[in-house]
Amino acid sequence: MAGSSPIQPSLSSVRWLALGTLLILAGCAATNGALVDRSASSQASMSLRLAEAARQAGDLGAAIRLYRKVVDQGSPPPRALVEFGDTLVQAGLPDDAIIAYRRVDKSSAAGLGASLGLVRAYVALHNPAAALPYADQAVGDAPHDVRALVDRGVVLDSLERHAEAQTAYRTALQAAPGNVPASNDLALSLALTGQYDQAMAIMEPLARSAWATPKIRENLALILGLSGDPERAAAVSRLDLDAAQTAANLKRIASLRAGGP
Repeated sequence: MAGSSPIQPSLSSVRWLALGTLLILAGCAATNGALVDRSASSQASMSLRLAEAARQAGDLGAAIRLYRKVVDQGSPPPRALVEFGDTLVQAGLPDDAIIAYRRVDKSSAAGLGASLGLVRAYVALHNPAAALPYADQAVGDAPHDVRALVDRGVVLDSLERHAEAQTAYRTALQAAPGNVPASNDLALSLALTGQYDQAMAIMEPLARSAWATPKIRENLALILGLSGDPERAAAVSRLDLDAAQTAANLKRIASLRAGGP
């Protein structure tokens, strides 16, 4: 109406308008925050995929750089820490790997991987005594996990507790018959205790299998040499090594058989 005073909003109306504005702003902030979180999560996932691809390709330097981008964040995914640690061990940096593994919450889904990583890192540092508690923990957490059983066997063999190591390998083979690492390590453990016939009964078929690798054939040559059959050991060695390498390998085996280092 002309000449009339403008209508003044009530205090209640002003309060509700202000509250509504705050809610809208808060909603925008929450939305923007969620977008930022999703973007950061997407970037981390991409970095992890690229890191794993680099690791598979053998480019450990690139893999380490990519993993570090993720693990240097405030709360990196436990899986990323384990994969980072595994890559560091593979790159010959077990001390750095131990730092990464120790950041993993042992109650998380990645806890077993962290325990196994610590086992392997300490074994790489030639410290099986430090590795054993983590090996025990891994088997305690996953009594039928083949990796845990085999890794514990390796630690026990390193501590010259061969009978216990062989029990661990046999338990792994009960869970996964024909498992190559368990079979390989059981054969070596048997050879270390002078049970050469049993060792070769396991290793010879393994060396002829589709899973045979130069390392497996090298282990067969070792068992043959330790058993006192250098001719057959040389024949197996020559499948992958040249004459000079074969001679050096046989010399090392002879030294071990004589009780040398």
